[in-house]
Amino acid sequence: MLGSGAGGMTAALTAKTRGLDVLLVEKTELIGGTTARSAGSVWVPNSHHSPAGNDSVEKTLTYLRGVIGNRLNEAMARAFLAAAPAMVDFLEGHTSVTFRPYAHHPDYEAKVDGATLSGRVLEPVPFDASVLGNDFARLRPPLPEFTLLGGMMVDRIDIGHLLGATKSLASLRHSADLLARYAADRLRYARGTRLKMGNALAGRLYYSLLQRQVPILAPVRAQSLTQADGRVAGAVLETADDKLVVRSRRGIVLATGGISRSATLRQKLFPPALSAESPVAEGATGDGRALGLEAGGHLGSDHANNGFWSPVSVRTRRDGSTAVFPHFVLDRGKPGLIAVDGGGRRFVSEAVGYHQFVEAMLVADAGASIPFCYFICDHAFVAKYGLGMVRPGGFGLRRAVAEGYLTRATSLEELAKVLGMPARELAATVARHNGFAETGVDADFAKGSDAYQRNLGDPTHGPNPCIGSIATPPFYALKILPSDIGTSCGLVTNESAQVLRQDGSVVPGLYACGNDMNSIMAGHYPGPGINIGPAMVFGFLAAQHAAGG
Repeated sequence: MLGSGAGGMTAALTAKTRGLDVLLVEKTELIGGTTARSAGSVWVPNSHHSPAGNDSVEKTLTYLRGVIGNRLNEAMARAFLAAAPAMVDFLEGHTSVTFRPYAHHPDYEAKVDGATLSGRVLEPVPFDASVLGNDFARLRPPLPEFTLLGGMMVDRIDIGHLLGATKSLASLRHSADLLARYAADRLRYARGTRLKMGNALAGRLYYSLLQRQVPILAPVRAQSLTQADGRVAGAVLETADDKLVVRSRRGIVLATGGISRSATLRQKLFPPALSAESPVAEGATGDGRALGLEAGGHLGSDHANNGFWSPVSVRTRRDGSTAVFPHFVLDRGKPGLIAVDGGGRRFVSEAVGYHQFVEAMLVADAGASIPFCYFICDHAFVAKYGLGMVRPGGFGLRRAVAEGYLTRATSLEELAKVLGMPARELAATVARHNGFAETGVDADFAKGSDAYQRNLGDPTHGPNPCIGSIATPPFYALKILPSDIGTSCGLVTNESAQVLRQDGSVVPGLYACGNDMNSIMAGHYPGPGINIGPAMVFGFLAAQHAAGG
């Protein structure tokens, strides 16, 4: 198995449980890939976690047809939907991986026929990583901007308790327990062991591999694949000091993470307006793609987008590294924020899915792409919800302004002047949006008009949970860039994740999953976890096929 994200580790666990000898190879020093940095959502419809009678394969297919259209490969989609519940059952029955459903998490295209309000997306149960012992240091940490106090992972429930610690005894107790646990952890580890989101998923998969004594080589790069008797038979691996050749009797699974960290491939396959900065793990430089092509595979070509997008903000950390913060759910859809282009005009509902948001950035103004936009809000918004790397409650606000991450001004006119946009246009945009806050109806972009958008808003705010006024100075602007969180265009496979040649024949002994595999979503983004869910399912299918079905 080449790659230690969710797809590669699922394949390794499946193969080991089926009785195969397994070797997992990771290019970087850390285990977990981009999965460890992600929100950890897993889109796996119709699992036993789904509410009874709420969903079905045909209902999900109806939804996928509505979102993806004629680009949908129904055979691949059916293979995914048939195996998704089995993959969940397998991991929960044989490993330390456990999931739980989100109580309410609508599909991203909530108005499309077949969409559901919950049940299709799961999250990993939080993981106590202290069981990893010294191996905890090898697990890739989350993005630092997703932690507090230098390494404490929190979710939205935790944040609510921390903000309410002075107002509620229950919140005070919850916060005290969090801080005490974190303080104890820091006596032994470089960060907290109470893992959430994608770090919990990667940690659970990694722990399960260690329990089964699956050998993991890292940092080791796969230089090439070897072939014998017309099939892929092994790989040449490169370490810092040597090369070694390994043989494979049953197959090799490519799960190296896609192309997001390859400047050359980004330039070739991604839109030119896309930022060069990406939150994807550093090892995703296209190795799997290159190995698969050399072995005879080919890339898919019919994609709405060759990648999956997210708006990001960028900042230089104190150690000189670059922080790339993806704006998924915490700020864009909350009431009191708008996104404007360089001319001070809105161009999309701020509460749409992050992939759709960037699509709108790239085609704004009837085809004139914009390389950036600004989030505009007031002080009341930042104090309540935070903004990007500034926490709810305004924690970190002063430093963010001093470093230029946020732009602050006492008036909208002054803010526009600093940003170099027409002051009259920005003022008119804000005034119009403030009018929408009173009526609850966004007459321009229908913000808050569907279940998914409302889920991103503030349920305590009315009449529309996604629309609020921008009126309390000082005012703030945050520069937003279009970026990616994964690759859609990959190696074409069949329903068992076997890599295919251009003529449709199989490359024997070679499999692909995750961002190395041509995505069944074809560059669309139907729901949360549509990268990790299929990666795990097709990693599971690849190992099952290699083990004999």
